[in-house]
Amino acid sequence: MTTKKIEHAALKGELLTLGEVAAWVQDAMRAGASGGEIVGATISFGGKLQKIRIEVDADAKAPVEGSAP
Repeated sequence: MTTKKIEHAALKGELLTLGEVAAWVQDAMRAGASGGEIVGATISFGGKLQKIRIEVDADAKAPVEGSAP
């Protein structure tokens, strides 16, 4: 099985916003994530997100938008 890493990091000195996390989730789902994968993250000392990542099966087919599961 070949895996593909989907990740997003905030610019140095900044933190991830809700909009950035939402865009990352969309990218991961389009890349074939099923929703059951474990999310990895790097956080600040204050507990805020700096970087998020997930690995998905690169051979999985992404669902077609608007189609039923």
